[in-house]
Amino acid sequence: LSLRRQRQMCIRDRLISMQSQEFEKWLGDFQQLRLPLWSEFPDLDLYMDQVISEVNKRLSPLLDVKITKTMINSYVKMAIIERPEKKRYNRDHLAELIVVSIMKLVFPLDVIKQGISQSLANDTAGKAYDQFVRLFNAEIANINAQSTVNEFNLNEEPLNIVQKVAVKSVIYKLIGTKLVTLEEPISIL
Repeated sequence: LSLRRQRQMCIRDRLISMQSQEFEKWLGDFQQLRLPLWSEFPDLDLYMDQVISEVNKRLSPLLDVKITKTMINSYVKMAIIERPEKKRYNRDHLAELIVVSIMKLVFPLDVIKQGISQSLANDTAGKAYDQFVRLFNAEIANINAQSTVNEFNLNEEPLNIVQKVAVKSVIYKLIGTKLVTLEEPISIL
């Protein structure tokens, strides 16, 4: 091989190694992320700006997208989340906004609306949300475990299977997106 080609291969190998190390660090940090449980939400009514701040604070380590007033108003208008009472939002709204923000990475809003309705048909908002959070947090913590890829018990409730598939879809989309950004060419001066 020519000297120039050997240098190019050496630089390429170093970049791949750096990207691999960067990804391993990111994945380790990613596995530490946790969604808040119902009990961790403020137990008082909030105004729109406070809701936006609270939801974005909880989601910013996980998502690059920030929720806005326009998005919230749109979700209310489409009946994806409940209408606020006297312009005040509660824990139900925070939970719904977190679920919608995460799930819209892979699902259309009408599917998310159906999923929320199905979850709330069987449980209170707090129980349904905590079930989702426990599943999400366990899945993200065990992302490297070999057995997590296609582990479904077909005797489970269909809603539980749907939630597992949805959570895995979101997590793998986030990981795939990170990997793609690592593969972008790096300019060397």
